[in-house]
Amino acid sequence: MAKLTSDALEVIRQYASLLETVEEGLDYVEASFSDPRRMHADVLLADLLLALGKIGETNVYLCQLFADESDLVGHIERFADVLEAAAALDGQFSDAAAKERIVCGRLSPAFQAWKSAMESGLRRYVVQ
Repeated sequence: MAKLTSDALEVIRQYASLLETVEEGLDYVEASFSDPRRMHADVLLADLLLALGKIGETNVYLCQLFADESDLVGHIERFADVLEAAAALDGQFSDAAAKERIVCGRLSPAFQAWKSAMESGLRRYVVQ
């Protein structure tokens, strides 16, 4: 287990919180495809894509922080799968069927799987 500063631990806690927020946002966007009362899903989806970019930026820092923990670094690096799924949305925002297929069939499942692995790797640093 890496010895971390209080600042590093705070970054990890905020990161874990952001992962939860993104998951909740994806759940909302997924539900919006079948519930027209859920408004602003496209705006939320755009914000989620920005959040994924921030997660990617933070992953660079986390890879350095956990350089001695190859399993955790491996989990972090698998975020590329999430980014690949998100990239499939490029140019698809106006096509509701394609957007639903990508979000529900690729992006959300990729994020869920990656987040689950990350949570298990970060748990010992977040829960103290």
